[in-house]
Amino acid sequence: MERTCRFGAGPCKSPARRGCARCMAADCAKGLSLKAVMELAAPHTWGASVAPVAFAAAISLAMYGRFSAPLFYSLLLTSICLQCAVNTLNDYADFMKGVDTPENSTDPTDASIIYNRLDPKLALCTGLGFIGLAFLCGLYALLAAGVELALFGAAGALIVALYSFGKSPVSWLPIGEAVSGVAMGGVISLACVYAFTGALDLRVMALSVPVMLSIGLIMLTNNGSDIERDRASGRRTLPALIGRDRTLALHAAMAAAAVAAAAAASFAYFRPGLALLPLLAAITAFPEIRIIRGGLAPEARVASMRDVMRLHWRLSLAYSLMAASGLLSYRESEATGFMKQFAQWAGSLF
Repeated sequence: MERTCRFGAGPCKSPARRGCARCMAADCAKGLSLKAVMELAAPHTWGASVAPVAFAAAISLAMYGRFSAPLFYSLLLTSICLQCAVNTLNDYADFMKGVDTPENSTDPTDASIIYNRLDPKLALCTGLGFIGLAFLCGLYALLAAGVELALFGAAGALIVALYSFGKSPVSWLPIGEAVSGVAMGGVISLACVYAFTGALDLRVMALSVPVMLSIGLIMLTNNGSDIERDRASGRRTLPALIGRDRTLALHAAMAAAAVAAAAAASFAYFRPGLALLPLLAAITAFPEIRIIRGGLAPEARVASMRDVMRLHWRLSLAYSLMAASGLLSYRESEATGFMKQFAQWAGSLF
C-alpha cells in the first residue's frame, strides 16, 4: 500500500519502521540547520520564561533588598533554555504522533520538522541538548545559591518530560494551561526568589498569580486556535473539550482576573504601584480585544499568538514595575540602599 511522505514530498518509498504507518523517511529527511534550530526553540514564546525571572528579581529587590546581576543572567538563561527544550520536544512528540502534518500545519515557524524536512532524531537530540545547556547555564546559580536549588531544576526537567511524553502527556490533557501557568509563572518565580534571597517565601506563589494567568493565556490561545486539529488527533485539551465560544469567554475572564490579581497584590504589598494600574489595564486590553475579535479561528492563529504574547509582555512588565515600586514603601534609609543596588545592577547592563 502506497504511503504519503510525512514531509509532504509525495509518495513515500522508505520502508516502514516497526510496522508504523508513518515511516522515518530517511531518504527525505535533511540535516540540522540554524534556521531549523531557531524555529524549534521558538524565540517568540520566550516571554513566558523571561517574565517570571524578571518578576522574581523585582520582588526580591522590593521585599528583601537583594539582587545579583550575574545570578539574574544565570537564572534567565536557564529558564530560556528549559523553554526551548519544552518547545522542541513538544514539536518532536506531536510530529511522531501524527498531530502535525503538512495538511494542518499552516505556520512554517510552528512546524519546523515538517517545513525544514528535519530528521526527527535530530529534533530529539536538539531538545535534549537544550536541557544540557540549561544545566550549564544554571551552574553559577547552584554555586551561588546552594545545591538546594537543584531540586527546582529537577522538578523543571520532570515537568518538561511529562509535558510531551508518556501515554497521557500534559499537553494532551485539559490541565495543560494550569500546569504551564503554575510551573512557569509560579514555581520559576519561587525558585528565583529563593536564589536571590535564600528564603523560601510561599507568598511569591500568590504574588505570581498575574504572571501565571498570562502564561496560561498563551497556552489557551494556542490550543484554542488548534481545536479542530487537536480533536482530529485525539488530544483532549481544554478548548477541545469546551468548544471555541466557551474558550473565548474563559480567555476574557482570565485576562480580567490577571489585572484584578495585580491590583490586589499591589494593594496588599506594593501600594505605590497602584498608580500604574490604569496603564496596566489599558495596555493589556487592546491585544485582548483583538484576540476576541479574531475568534481564535485557525486562520487567525498567527495574529492571535502575536497578540497574546504582546499581552503577556505588557502585563508582566507593568506588573514587575508595580512590584519594584514597593521600594517606595520602605523607610527612606532602606529605600536609598535598595536604589543604590538597583543603580549598580542597571549600570552592569551597559
